[in-house]
Amino acid sequence: MNKKKKVLMPDLWSWLVITFGTLLSAVGYVLFILPMNMVEGGVTGIGIIAKHITGLPIVGMVSLILTTFVFVIATRMLGRSFGAKSIYAMILMNVLIDTMMILKIPSKPITNDMLLAAFYGGAMVGFGLGIIYHSGASTGGSDAMAQVLWKLKRIPIAHSIIAVDVVVLGAATMIFIPFEQIMYSMIFIFVQVKMIDMVLNGVRANQRVMIVTDEPEAMKQALFDSLSRGLTEFKGIGGYTGAERNMLTTVLPKKNIPEVRRLIAAIDAKAFVIIQDIHQVYGEGFEPLPKTMLDKKKEISDV
Repeated sequence: MNKKKKVLMPDLWSWLVITFGTLLSAVGYVLFILPMNMVEGGVTGIGIIAKHITGLPIVGMVSLILTTFVFVIATRMLGRSFGAKSIYAMILMNVLIDTMMILKIPSKPITNDMLLAAFYGGAMVGFGLGIIYHSGASTGGSDAMAQVLWKLKRIPIAHSIIAVDVVVLGAATMIFIPFEQIMYSMIFIFVQVKMIDMVLNGVRANQRVMIVTDEPEAMKQALFDSLSRGLTEFKGIGGYTGAERNMLTTVLPKKNIPEVRRLIAAIDAKAFVIIQDIHQVYGEGFEPLPKTMLDKKKEISDV
């Protein structure tokens, strides 16, 4: 019985987290985005455009109708758990938005500054959506399709969302929305996507450092002594010279990069160095690998 509780608790926690993320995003929309008539892409953006045209509080209803078809496809691709959680998040999000709008919450805009609304609205909505995505759910058609594209083609979720948003905002501009308002909406979308990316990929930014050097032993010792970091050494052959060179590679927190550059310059000023941004790192010294759905199913069957 205790084992079964241990298996079920993480799933229950994910539903609670999805609820919190949905509430946070809905409040962000109602407090900052909708009062300023800013437009978002995706099905929510289409719902906002419909609200502008009709003058009715139908943002949630339009989003709900447009999302249903995409969710059917996403559920088949990403599993029933994704479908159930996403339907819950989608319905809760749209009900919260429409209810707060009908009840006129808040009674007046929190701020009349479009730039402040774009930044704070983008941060709240993006943080909430990031939590929802991280918990294995979605809130809208374009979000669900972005996760399908990530699974099929490894297209980053943020890239897909931006592409859809640009198309919807372009349509909104051509229909009736002033270009200045679209500019503020783009700021909102940029902050939102950045916040989503931060939640999904973590705030602990890491970078990969690759060093091609003629002083591999001194370089390794300096990195060990100064940073206590492991690294990998392998041989490489120059494409132009044909000469064999020693190559070292390691992953470090971004804050350590200036010190690494100084160490490299002091030991081998002619070293060839490549530094790349790394969003996710798993293994010893970093985060453990996440359990797959097969692992979770095996735990349940063992119980």
